[in-house]
Amino acid sequence: MAGAAAQQQRPRIPPTGTIRKVRDNLYVIPGAGGNTSVFVTEVGVVLVDTKLPNNGEAILNQVRTVTDKPVSTIINTHSHPDHIGSNEYFPASVDVVSHENTRKWMAANPRVASNPVVMPDRTFTDRMTLGSGDDRIELY
Repeated sequence: MAGAAAQQQRPRIPPTGTIRKVRDNLYVIPGAGGNTSVFVTEVGVVLVDTKLPNNGEAILNQVRTVTDKPVSTIINTHSHPDHIGSNEYFPASVDVVSHENTRKWMAANPRVASNPVVMPDRTFTDRMTLGSGDDRIELY
């Protein structure tokens, strides 16, 4: 009985929210355990983190309200489930990028909830540059 009471008192994670414009071609999607940044570039959409599992469709639906460009890249800032949980929703053609330490944790923990972890395609240890010009992203 105590477990059920504790579960009822646990705060609910809000669902994926409505996309908000930060500036120019940069947006944020709040909710579902964490924020997802959306950067619309010349060649596609870069997502920074994909929230908890089972939010991929909601993320993509929000992105579609601002652009019809495909998601081209996912950057995972770290390995917590609220940052990598919906990677599996996106096609294998999407380039997943993370720090090498994030990749190591993901390899040691191959499931997020009941979903398989989607491993990064590329990693970095000190820094990495993605894109160029106005679309340039510096990762540290």
